[in-house]
Amino acid sequence: MDRQRRGAVARRAAMVGLAGLAAAGCASAPAVAGGPTRELVMAYDDARASGPIAFPSDSYESVVRFQLPDGEHRPLRLRFQVEAPGSLEINIYGTTLLETPGDAIRTLKRDLAKEDVSDGRDGRWVVEDLADLKPLKGIVWVGVHRVGGTPSIWASNVVSGQAFVRNNDPANPMGLLPTKRTPMLRLEVAP
Repeated sequence: MDRQRRGAVARRAAMVGLAGLAAAGCASAPAVAGGPTRELVMAYDDARASGPIAFPSDSYESVVRFQLPDGEHRPLRLRFQVEAPGSLEINIYGTTLLETPGDAIRTLKRDLAKEDVSDGRDGRWVVEDLADLKPLKGIVWVGVHRVGGTPSIWASNVVSGQAFVRNNDPANPMGLLPTKRTPMLRLEVAP
């Protein structure tokens, strides 16, 4: 085969290949605008459930402090593992000048059924969508307390320094107290 003919065959093969790639591209899922995305999954536990966190009263709150990296971050999701069903209220708080939970940025109420319950090792998480929140920066607090029934969430034995309890009862308030166990909460954000 002469050189000119080999060049024509190679061009034709390249054109067929490009046409095939174009057809495959049209049939595939649309590309994400702006290219690949990155997520930051923040957690302070070791992913080993060791026992539940129960709520002795409606005013008792388990709180986790999340220090976001520098800059604004778009909230995506909040995940937690449920040990027993019931009704929970989840508050996402800003921070005060004294680095305590400030005003609630978002309040979520969740009725947890038997289908939401995890054994702490099965990979079952309850997921709350946070995509409609404005970007967050600095310190964010996530507080969980019961509003009905006897719900509980899984915790690990990690002493993170980021997990606290408090009592919001106006008659018997209790400030933030550090705990020796860390709730299995995941805050997912995008830089």
